[in-house]
Amino acid sequence: MSTSTKIGYIQNLDAVGAAIGRPLRYAIAVTAMASANAPGHISALTKHCNKALSRDELFQYTELSRESLLKMVATIGAPRVINGTAALMETLDESIRKMLPALSRRNRDEYNYETVHQRGIELWRGVYSKQAEKLELKIHAWYPDLIEVIQTDLYGRLLSDSRILDEKSTELCTIGSLIPINVPAQLKSHVLGAGRLGASADEIAAATALAETVCAHATSTHHQPL
Repeated sequence: MSTSTKIGYIQNLDAVGAAIGRPLRYAIAVTAMASANAPGHISALTKHCNKALSRDELFQYTELSRESLLKMVATIGAPRVINGTAALMETLDESIRKMLPALSRRNRDEYNYETVHQRGIELWRGVYSKQAEKLELKIHAWYPDLIEVIQTDLYGRLLSDSRILDEKSTELCTIGSLIPINVPAQLKSHVLGAGRLGASADEIAAATALAETVCAHATSTHHQPL
């Protein structure tokens, strides 16, 4: 990808994502890039951020991007999350890397099954509203273990943890993760869920457009070196 192409790409992201602040805007883009299996694009964006963002913005971009990628294990799977995180961290300014926490925020001392399970149920209901119980029963009938893992491990332990990404921002990142993998039913649910959790129509449109821009660019440059 030439320098002019990279600049044009990022200008497009800024234009379509203008309703969302830059650190979260770029974190949503990173999430979509990982989902689209384009870690090289994460490297290119991070190189831009190293130069274009203030230190505070760059730190925030890194924290939001890492947390979004972690949470999206729930949607895009560990391999793409690992590759995306590697691309982000291996390109990041070294001084910012040194500022990041050295220990995990998630550990056995804070894990209480009932607390985590209830937190997952509450987010599940917040996202799906009147459809929450119906969907829960349907998935339970397919496989009880599946709804248990979704509600406790994914919604409870991952998605509802709001220390870095709040619930609204998590839903916007979820939208970014779902568009590249072409799951319209889940995308519709999370678009509605984002609105229920406080996202404006402009923010939802911006998250959608960011992911669509990433998809279009990832397809056009699939066989080109970055």
